[in-house]
Order: sequence, then C-alpha cells, then structure tokens
Amino acid sequence: MFRPAAALSVLFCTAFLLTCVTCRLVSFSYLGCYKDHSSTRDLNGLSGVSKIGEFCVHHPSGSVYLSMMSHKLCSSICSIGSFSYFGVQYGDECYCGNSFGSHGLVSEADCSMDCLGNAMQKCAVSDNNTYTVVKQSSPPVTSGATSVWPVAAQSVEDCLLWCSARADCRAAVFSRQELACHLLEFVYPPGHLSGPEWTLFVRG
Repeated sequence: MFRPAAALSVLFCTAFLLTCVTCRLVSFSYLGCYKDHSSTRDLNGLSGVSKIGEFCVHHPSGSVYLSMMSHKLCSSICSIGSFSYFGVQYGDECYCGNSFGSHGLVSEADCSMDCLGNAMQKCAVSDNNTYTVVKQSSPPVTSGATSVWPVAAQSVEDCLLWCSARADCRAAVFSRQELACHLLEFVYPPGHLSGPEWTLFVRG
C-alpha cells in the first residue's frame, strides 16, 4: 500500500537527502550495547558541530534525528566525517565518535528498541541511556552503488508495482510529464527528483 507524501516532516537542514550522501556504503560490525549519559555523551564526535554533510546535528545531545533511522543510514552519516564508530539510540537517533565504552557495557536487553527505519535492527532505548554501538570499517569504504533506481513505467500503477516487487524499495517518485519512475531506498528523494513535476509515494 502506498500513500502520496504531500508534505514530509523531516529533521534535516535541507528537505531532501542528497544522492552523494545516500550512496555511501560502509561496512560495519556490531559491537554491543553500551551505557550512555545525557550529560557526558560516550559517542561525542558531533559535539559542537551544527551539520554533518547536509544533516542537522541537534544539541545538546550531539546527534542526528531521522524518522527512518537504521544502522546503514547512521553508518552513512558518520562515514561523512570518517568516524570509526557509530551508535543508534531511541529508534531514531544517530551518534558518531572515534572511541566508546567510557560508561561500560550493559545487557542486550537494554538495547531492545527497534530502529524506526528497519525493524530487524536494534536502536537501543533512551530511558536507560544506552546505545547499540557498531564499528565502521577503517578507513570507511565508499561505493558507487546508489539508493535511487530508474525503471520503465508508463503510469503511477506501473511505478508502484515495480516498488512493491523490491524489498529494499521504501518509496517511489513518478513524473506524469516525463513518464518516468524512480524507486527509492529512503523516503527522501534527491534534489533532482523533488520538483513540482514529481509525485512522491511512500510505502507502508
């Protein structure tokens, strides 16, 4: 099932993800569930930073909030700054840093909240101030792979059928003027697919 996205509520400095950001693929491995503290953040690489790439950094937490947060998306964000580690918290928060563990390891049960962008992954919880901490590859690896795929479609229905057939398609944009369809791994289309001639449909 799809719904038109007439207005998206986003927590970016800009309204859309840029292709050069979403195409960054970084290898990573899970390290565990670690304690955090709101007054002395364990992963504090974004402390004092207002933006990383095109993403707003919120303070005093020093994190990026996104409603479609996943390990892959947080990895992409932190790889912009070449950070060695990233942590996800409260389903939608992303933290970056080059060291971790200052508050100690905690039980896996303290990292039981699903990521809002991928229910198969854990994004810790906020009440106990815990992180799901993941290590980036060193140095971060980038790839030419993309998160936007053009497909042949003569109608909105064709476009949405293509998206339904792919497990990694979360949204689609269609232009009646150009009879063009692009499938999106993330809900936010790149700038060149966000003009008035494009209609965004969100899966779910």
